[in-house]
Amino acid sequence: MRLLVTWTDLREKDLEHIAAETGADVLQGFETEEALNLAREADVILGGFMSPEVLAKAVNCRWLQSPYAGVERILAAKWGNPEMILTNGRGIFGPNISEHVLGLILSFNRGLHLARDNQNRKIWEPRLPLPFQELTGATAGILGFGDIGRHVAKRLAAFDCRVLGFRQHPSAGEEGQGVYAIDRLPEFLGSLDYLICALPETEKTVGFLNKNLLRLLPKHAIIVNVGRGSLIPAADLVQALEEGWIAGAALDVTSPEPLPVDSPLWAMPNVIITPHNSGFTAFFKQRALQIFFTNWQHFSETGSPRMNLVDPSLGY
Repeated sequence: MRLLVTWTDLREKDLEHIAAETGADVLQGFETEEALNLAREADVILGGFMSPEVLAKAVNCRWLQSPYAGVERILAAKWGNPEMILTNGRGIFGPNISEHVLGLILSFNRGLHLARDNQNRKIWEPRLPLPFQELTGATAGILGFGDIGRHVAKRLAAFDCRVLGFRQHPSAGEEGQGVYAIDRLPEFLGSLDYLICALPETEKTVGFLNKNLLRLLPKHAIIVNVGRGSLIPAADLVQALEEGWIAGAALDVTSPEPLPVDSPLWAMPNVIITPHNSGFTAFFKQRALQIFFTNWQHFSETGSPRMNLVDPSLGY
């Protein structure tokens, strides 16, 4: 079995580990030219952000494992083998991204981002130009109640925060637990102190959180987006912040990325921006490889992986 590895976060010792665990003929394609030359030989690919040209040349690839949860770029490309199975890294980002979300919310609640700005200017100002808030008794809506959303909810509950979840397809009985279909979001927006967005990018989610919905939020509400920047039209978000429809936004994702230097979001005191790094953690590689090894064993035995299969019709 020939395994092409294009995941550039891996090192030589990782490749040795993969070879030992799988028994595969491991082909290293960290550079695009290398991957292009080897793509046709691959039976399996382990990689994330590959060029469309590599996917087009991978005519013999039966399975592609991405270490990342978002696979919209892979789905948008033309595959050399249309029957290729795609699996992703769903389930490994819950702890790390949820902690990032809590950090962003607490920064707003206590003005930590403004205090840091004052520290850099050597200014002692106890009363910052925003009211200090508490999570105690607050209501948070989580738009995208999958693995990440559930981890966020668990941590918010520890702060005595009321949590409402919104997902594409709630299971039977979830409504009684405060989890609703996304199309019911407008009913609840007016009651939210925080709206945490953790949706993947699909045809249905691009531009979903537009100005019509943003206007329904309370003026003190904070938006935290750790899903995809395309969820919120950039001009609508800027308008909501400039005109005071909402109190602030914490953005780990933007549209486009990187955020252009001339974007007004950079200079807004009611915006915190992190460069799409909420998923970074010392455990990321370990968790991603565990999914891959589990899938490899099943693929070797049955011809198909079993974890985190992506449905191209849904986009995740």
